[in-house]
Amino acid sequence: MELEYSDKNSKRSKLYIAVGLVIALIVGGVVFVALRFANLTETIAVEQRSVVVAVRDIASRKPIEDGDVAMRTVPADATNAAAFTRVDEVLGRISGVSISTGQLVTRNLLASTNAGQGFSILDAGDKFDPTGPDLRAVSVTVADDHAVAGTLKAGQRVDLIVTMAMNPQLGQSSSQASKTLAQFLPGPSTKVTLQSVDILARNGSIYIVRTDLITAEKIAELTAAGGQFTMVLRPDEDNRTAKTVGSTIDSLIHEFHFPFPKVAPVGQNQAAP
Repeated sequence: MELEYSDKNSKRSKLYIAVGLVIALIVGGVVFVALRFANLTETIAVEQRSVVVAVRDIASRKPIEDGDVAMRTVPADATNAAAFTRVDEVLGRISGVSISTGQLVTRNLLASTNAGQGFSILDAGDKFDPTGPDLRAVSVTVADDHAVAGTLKAGQRVDLIVTMAMNPQLGQSSSQASKTLAQFLPGPSTKVTLQSVDILARNGSIYIVRTDLITAEKIAELTAAGGQFTMVLRPDEDNRTAKTVGSTIDSLIHEFHFPFPKVAPVGQNQAAP
């Protein structure tokens, strides 16, 4: 039995082939456009910037050393426009805040304006204000046993206490001095002189602190007069100004009720020979 050839089936096959070719061309065109768009996007993203980043945590008020930072290539955008682009620009500079590993090193993170400078009077990101206080750095010598056992370091805030040897008769005539002695006696006197002071740097028992020029004069005078300085560490969160009246031996005796030693009676309660 012979199969009858149908021209209708032949035309249908050709139609399927033509439709397939059209679909293939459409898919090919879509793929081509997608690839061209991907290449264009890739070309735009190629614009990158070499910046300085921290490769390990950098503590606040620490000179940046070789090994603390390295160069990294990142896509260029507004978030890294202020980052340093050379390692030598940051080496020896002082960090004004803590810098985390992987963080971009930008100018507002640094305290010192010059490489090799051990401290900066202005905080990181601050600019000089000609209408502001006359900020200065002044050094104070404080023994370890008067400076929280020598554990204090740059970046911490302290209160400064001074103990002075007071002489109420100083500069008075003999008649005036006798009247003064009826009320006041020579002796040490202790008082908080400066609160919430930033330690900028430390070299052994010598501390460099930030204050205004008028207070720096007073510190210099207290030092020249033989004042003994004590530093007490305060919490970072405490910005209050405490009010104190100072302390002297007589005030301590009165407050804590220290008894005075008495002369032992002679001849009493002694056994007969």
